[in-house]
Amino acid sequence: MDDEIGFFERPVPKTLLRFGIFIVGYIILVIWQSFTAEGLNPLAVAVDLVFFLVGGVLWMGFFAQFVLPVTKTAARLTIVERVIQYLTGNHGPAIFIENGIVHQSEGEGTKRGPGVMWLDSASAAVLRTPVKFTRTIGPGVHFTTRKEYIAATVDLHTLTQQVGPDDNDQPFTVAKDNPDYEQIQKRRYETSALTRDAIEVIATISVNFRIRSTPGEGGTPLGFNADNVRKAVTENLVQGVQTNQPVWSTLPAKMAVDIWREYLRKFKLTQLFEIPEGRSDTTLQVIAGLLTKRLKQETVELLDDFGRPVPDVPPVSSHEFERLREMGLEVMSVTIKRLTFASEVEDKLISQWTTLWLKNAQKERDQVERNRKMTEARAQEQALKEFALNASQEISQVKPEENAPKTHALEMLVHSTFLGIRRNTSLLKRTNTEQRELFDIVNWLRAQRGESNDEFS
Repeated sequence: MDDEIGFFERPVPKTLLRFGIFIVGYIILVIWQSFTAEGLNPLAVAVDLVFFLVGGVLWMGFFAQFVLPVTKTAARLTIVERVIQYLTGNHGPAIFIENGIVHQSEGEGTKRGPGVMWLDSASAAVLRTPVKFTRTIGPGVHFTTRKEYIAATVDLHTLTQQVGPDDNDQPFTVAKDNPDYEQIQKRRYETSALTRDAIEVIATISVNFRIRSTPGEGGTPLGFNADNVRKAVTENLVQGVQTNQPVWSTLPAKMAVDIWREYLRKFKLTQLFEIPEGRSDTTLQVIAGLLTKRLKQETVELLDDFGRPVPDVPPVSSHEFERLREMGLEVMSVTIKRLTFASEVEDKLISQWTTLWLKNAQKERDQVERNRKMTEARAQEQALKEFALNASQEISQVKPEENAPKTHALEMLVHSTFLGIRRNTSLLKRTNTEQRELFDIVNWLRAQRGESNDEFS
C-alpha cells in the first residue's frame, strides 16, 4: 500500500540506525587515531563511551529545566525520561494548550505513549483512557501516562453567548428572497415571546458566564477548580458537543430565554415601559433584574400571573441557579440588549411615547419626593438623638442620691447644649447669637446659685 510505513521509517529501526551511524563514526575516528598515535587504547575508548552516556543524561537533565517551566527534580527527571522515549519512538503526545485550544503537530493526538502537556493560565482539560476518565488538569506542565489522552478542554475566561437577532436584523420586514432570510428567522424564534395581550416581542439577550471558581484558586489568576471543570466537561460530553475545540455550554443562554418568556407573559405590552407603583425603574428593567437574579442567586422574589409580588411569601429557590451550580458554571451578568417589534406595534409605541414619558417622569418625581421626605425624617430623628445625648452628658453623671435641685439640673442641660454647639465646628459661625443666649442663661442660672462663669469668649 502507498501509505504503508517503510521499515526504516518506523521509530525503533530509525533510532537504532541513528545510534549505529554514531557508533560506526566513532569507530572510524578511533581507528584513525590508532594510526596517528602510539596505538589503540581500550581504556580510553571505554572512558569516552562512559562519559558520553553519563554526560548525555546529565546534560539532558540540565537543559530540561529550560525546555519546560518546571522546578522540581522529579519533573526534570521525567522530562529526561520522555526525551529518551522520544529517541526510542515510544513517546506519547507533546501538546500545548492555550485558552483551551490545543496546539500540536500533525499526528500528535493519536499517539498513546507517555507524553507531556503544557497548559497556559486560562486552560484546563479532562484526561481519559479508552475506558474511563482519569483526572482533571489545570494550568502548568503535566505528564500523561500510557494510553491517556485529552477527553476535552475548556477556556477559564469569562465566556459570552448572545441569542436573538443581530443588530442589523429586521425579522418582521425582511424579504423572503433574501439569502439570509432563514437565518434571520431562526434567530428571531430563539427569543420570540408573547406578552399577556398576545403581542410578539423579540429580545437580543447576552449572557456572560464561566466555570465556577474564585480568583487565585488553583494557583492561577482566573481561578481553577478541578471539580467544577470536570462537571462542566462531563455535562457537555453527555450532550454530545464537539471536543475538537474548547467545550462550553449553551444552557445558560437557553435558561435566560425561558425566564424571559416566563416573565414577559405576565405583563401587557404598554406595561413594559411604565414604572410600577413604589418603584423607580420600568417593568422591563424589573424583568431584566429578575432574570439576572434567577441565574445568579439562590433565591428570588415570587410574582403572580399579573406580575405583582405575592404578599407575605418569602423568596423562593431558583432552580436555574441550582442547575448551573450542579454543572460547575456561574453566570456573571445577563443583559437584554435590544427589543424588536412588528412595525405596526412599534408605530403605536412611538405614538404613546410622549404620554408614557410624562407619566413615568411624574412617577419618578413622586418617588424622588418620597425618598427625600424619608431621608429628612431619618436625618431629623438622628439629629434629635444626637441633641439628647449632648444635652444629657452632664446630668447623666449625677448620682440619684445627690438630689440636685431643679435649677442645677436645668443649668447642666443648657451648659451641655452650649458645649455641644462649641464642639461642632460647622455650627460655630452660624450660631453666634444662640451661643450668646445660652451663655447668658447658664450665667443667670449659676448666679442663682452664687457662682459665675466666663467660659465664653
